[in-house]
Amino acid sequence: MLTVQQVAVEAGRAGVVTGELYELMVNKAASLGYEEYFMGTGDRKIRFTGHGLGLELDEFPFIAKGQTLVLQEGMALALEPKAIMPGKGVVGIENTFVVTDKGLKSLAHYPENIIVL
Repeated sequence: MLTVQQVAVEAGRAGVVTGELYELMVNKAASLGYEEYFMGTGDRKIRFTGHGLGLELDEFPFIAKGQTLVLQEGMALALEPKAIMPGKGVVGIENTFVVTDKGLKSLAHYPENIIVL
């Protein structure tokens, strides 16, 4: 999921369409072998991989299939790629970023290495 997040970080700059960013994340997860489990399974799949931050819990821009909103410099958003494997558990990450013209700038200060609980 760190690799899926990194694809979005590099591509998610001002001018990118949110639905295209979603497709990049979904395709990267599939190329890594997580298509069946990415963002859930079956009819319980979550249909977005990120969302804006502001006054509401989840708000525009939504990083979701079919969304046409264009990212603008200064927008704040959370990316939350995860693989949900029934009977085994969940592997995921969620971080907050600001949109720039060079990509997404992380607001997190914690190392992004794998932590096993």
